[in-house]
Amino acid sequence: MSNRNNFLKTLAIWLIIPSFLLLPIYQLLARAKLGLPIECLFMAQVFIVLFVSPYLAARAIRSDFLSTGATSTSSLLTLSSFPSGGWLLRLLVLSQIPLLCWVFLSTGVALLVTDVPFVKALQMLVILGIYNLSAGAVGMCSAQVFRDAFFGAEFATFLWCVLIGSAFLLNPLGRYVNNLQPFIPPVLHLNPLIAVCCIFGSDIFRNPLLYELTPVPSYDYRYPNPWYFVGVWQIVIGACCSLGAWQIGRSRKYAV
Repeated sequence: MSNRNNFLKTLAIWLIIPSFLLLPIYQLLARAKLGLPIECLFMAQVFIVLFVSPYLAARAIRSDFLSTGATSTSSLLTLSSFPSGGWLLRLLVLSQIPLLCWVFLSTGVALLVTDVPFVKALQMLVILGIYNLSAGAVGMCSAQVFRDAFFGAEFATFLWCVLIGSAFLLNPLGRYVNNLQPFIPPVLHLNPLIAVCCIFGSDIFRNPLLYELTPVPSYDYRYPNPWYFVGVWQIVIGACCSLGAWQIGRSRKYAV
């Protein structure tokens, strides 16, 4: 009964927190005119998923070790609870249930109160689900590396900030490279926000705010086609991080 109450409490908390974060992030994106209102709404969802999901996964994996009865630092570092990759995958999925529920509910509300086509809403639901698990895998791996949930989530957040802001990082790179054309495709394929542009057919780099701030519009560039290519790259990132977390667990287990 106590486990059920704790789960319901956690579910309620992580349904409320993202809902409060959604409005200010949406307003910030809308004021910057990075797209149509519905596009800004889905971009805000992407930000919330990428920044909240790693913490949920990192906290889950560290809490699971604490719940095994480990009381000392050395025993905490002994990841004896890593019998298989299936355990790690199960823990990842369970940790993301509250946020996955929020993604489903918020997308459903957007479908009801806006004129967004059902197909596009469904595509965004798929992308957000992929981001949910991939970002969680990054947070889980980072928590294993840093042996701390908070620092693991911070590192994962830093990684997503780098991928989202990679177009801006091309400016200093241009001082050392004459032709930035080869760097444009990775920037577009690895940037999670680009999936929203692909689904809705918009061009975020033609926005007046970004047109002068990034060198991307100065080159010939094409968005990933079809739209799910961005999701495929996120799956690769998540799979690599899941494998890394599992290998770290195995190495520490056998090191004791």
